[in-house]
Amino acid sequence: MSKAKVETSAEGTRQQRLRRASAERRAQQKLDLRRTILDAATELFAKEGYERFSLRQVAEAIGYSPTTIYLYFTDKDDLLHHVALEGFRSFGEDLQRAFDGAEGALDRIRAMGLAYLRFGITHPLHYRLMFMVRGEFLERPNPPGYESVIDSFGVLQRAVEEGLARGELLPQPAQVYTSHLWAHVHGLVSLHLATPFLPRESLEGLFLAHMEVFRRGARP
Repeated sequence: MSKAKVETSAEGTRQQRLRRASAERRAQQKLDLRRTILDAATELFAKEGYERFSLRQVAEAIGYSPTTIYLYFTDKDDLLHHVALEGFRSFGEDLQRAFDGAEGALDRIRAMGLAYLRFGITHPLHYRLMFMVRGEFLERPNPPGYESVIDSFGVLQRAVEEGLARGELLPQPAQVYTSHLWAHVHGLVSLHLATPFLPRESLEGLFLAHMEVFRRGARP
């Protein structure tokens, strides 16, 4: 190969690298701005609540025009839905770790209940948006890249179904168990967030006392 051809080939390779690096840099900038928008939305939701929250406020908080926000999210509900989806992702991961760290249906249910409580306590903004302010997000179709939010509860369903199959729980429809457990832990977290009558330090003790009653009633 002649020297000229080698130089041309090298220049072509260099241009390809530059274009690839430029494309990767632009993609990372988009991801960074999307992250900035979500973080600002979470903070503003905490300050303003749902009714007073607006995309214009988010744009002002990050120093961009409202038009920029619309490049990433279609409207206020779409943006808050994505904030909630991030909460559901973390929530599902916490429940899965609790499931993996215990053995037997009753111990897994106990561990997941504690994980649920701790998520609600440590992520109160996401929890309010997920379950208290916009509960209809549970049924809203998700954008590409996000699993169904109902999958966050699939691990609880699996623990109950495995316990029933192994004879660890009294025969009943799995939904009876999952609905009962969800109602209990959601009630504790919601009362804690909405009223002064259930302080943080009392929640786990109340849940564990309930689990003792549940354990005695659920055993064959």
